[in-house]
Amino acid sequence: MKMKRPILIVGLLALWGVSELNAQQSSIVEFLADCERKYGSDADLVNGEKYFYPYNQSQGDPFFFSAPRTAVITIQEKEFTDQKLRYDLFNQQLVLDYIDLYGATSSLVLRNEWIESFIIEALHFRRMQGPDGETGFLQVVIDGPVNCVYSWSKQYLLNLTSGEQNYYFTDPIKESFLVIGEQFYPYRNNRTFLKIFDSTNQKAIKLFLRQSKVRVIKASDSQMRHLIEYCNSLSNENS
Repeated sequence: MKMKRPILIVGLLALWGVSELNAQQSSIVEFLADCERKYGSDADLVNGEKYFYPYNQSQGDPFFFSAPRTAVITIQEKEFTDQKLRYDLFNQQLVLDYIDLYGATSSLVLRNEWIESFIIEALHFRRMQGPDGETGFLQVVIDGPVNCVYSWSKQYLLNLTSGEQNYYFTDPIKESFLVIGEQFYPYRNNRTFLKIFDSTNQKAIKLFLRQSKVRVIKASDSQMRHLIEYCNSLSNENS
């Protein structure tokens, strides 16, 4: 059940006069407004929506990190650093926090179609086609002949244990995939991870997992990068 009631901003013209903002915060807003001026008010090209938080009566929140985090955002090949960003996992949208003309904090839902990638807390997310064929944001752990990516989400559920009809958000839910070519291969444990590879490499990878004491479902990003680098080295040896 999605409770979303943002108000569409057609031009962000009110944001254009933000000369008093600090340069890094204002640059992304001005860039979006400039794009709007360039492309006009076509609904398909509108650059953002004013964000209002609709979950005040719910437990938890829909975000990857509850508080805004400093991020790097790439929009149409232009990189913006030191942006305050929240990643809404439930609605799969990015909320930009910025200081408006009057010195107050405002929030804007960035248009997904314009976002190429973002980095938040050293986690690299890229807009790409996912395993279901839909385009969205996936965390890219490592690139290579074998890629490792995570799909993150949250659920919004009714709490039936309290005696009251309260809704709550789950903790972030991670789905893990290896990407080889354009094919996504899900894995949930070491056994399903190994099955992705051909029989000639399975023995070596199994030994590496055992010696490194890696459980892929609980492995850190650095452990997974090390593991995938090893898997890619095997592919290079066999090529």
